Amino acid sequence: MDAPGVPSDPRPEGLAVHYNFGIEWLKAFRDAPETVCALYEDEGFVFEDVMLDQHNIHTKPDLLRLFSLYANKDATNGFGIHNFKIRSYVGDRRSGLLRWEWAPEHAGMFIGLDVAGKPFGTQGHTFHIYNEAGRIVRESSWWDAGAVLRQVGPVSPTKSLTGVTGVAKAGDGSAFTRAGSGLEHAQRWCAAVSNDVEALGHLYSDYFTSEWNMVDDHLEDTITDREMLAAQLGGLSSGENGRWTLEATEVFEGNGHQLTHWNLTVEGASTYRGLPTNGQTIRTLGSTFHQFDEEGKILLESTCIEDNRVFVQLGVPILRPHYWEEDFDMAAFVASLGA
Repeated sequence: MDAPGVPSDPRPEGLAVHYNFGIEWLKAFRDAPETVCALYEDEGFVFEDVMLDQHNIHTKPDLLRLFSLYANKDATNGFGIHNFKIRSYVGDRRSGLLRWEWAPEHAGMFIGLDVAGKPFGTQGHTFHIYNEAGRIVRESSWWDAGAVLRQVGPVSPTKSLTGVTGVAKAGDGSAFTRAGSGLEHAQRWCAAVSNDVEALGHLYSDYFTSEWNMVDDHLEDTITDREMLAAQLGGLSSGENGRWTLEATEVFEGNGHQLTHWNLTVEGASTYRGLPTNGQTIRTLGSTFHQFDEEGKILLESTCIEDNRVFVQLGVPILRPHYWEEDFDMAAFVASLGA
């Protein structure tokens, strides 16, 4: 029997089936955690939400405990009622990216922060790989943590990573050569972001969009030309606020798209998203989804960075308990917060 929300084969190709699936995936949270879990392959799946320190979750009991919080229906227990909205799906029937918005209600605490009576939300992206039966076998979810802190405190990180506006000119695409593999593209892109905004510009189609943060205003937040690309990302390679190095670690290739996982090392920067580093070297992770045109140039770019571990390193009191683990004692954890 097919999982709930997954059409039987033969299924149509393209956007319709998986935008529909994304909606059903989110609706399942309003039903029960068991309904959500039924959308995942019984064995051999991998789930991660690195922002919450959830890595390599691969058993249904752990997944059920994890999703129980997001399927909460009690408005009085402080866990919140979690409202999701799909922004788009880019991909096909075997893999693709769901871009979404999330805004909880009635939450008392989130990532260790007091959010009672404070409306907040963020945006994120989730990459899925599906098997022939349409069930999820790989999920990688990421979201903008800085947006949450800007709404609830105790600090207000900037959208700009470096605080520097790039002034070098981005390449116009004339020097583009197609990468021989997804890994080669990922390595080329990471090297260009880290070292050379002119080389970076050559990797994009004439008409492209790139987003690295929660979109509050497309005028400021969505990069749509090479001038904006150089201004927003050029500060990473300029050296004006430290050395920012991206290194590709993992690539998930699809038909005309891919997700790249990468490491970020920041050396010698005085600030990270406007917060003082006090001379510390910063290390974290990121993910970038690329959709390509027929030449292999970037049409769409969606990037999320695992900022929570950086915020913790810089003294922000963020907590990410492993509440989905079988031996986790929620009562003891809650009691410890009041100690």
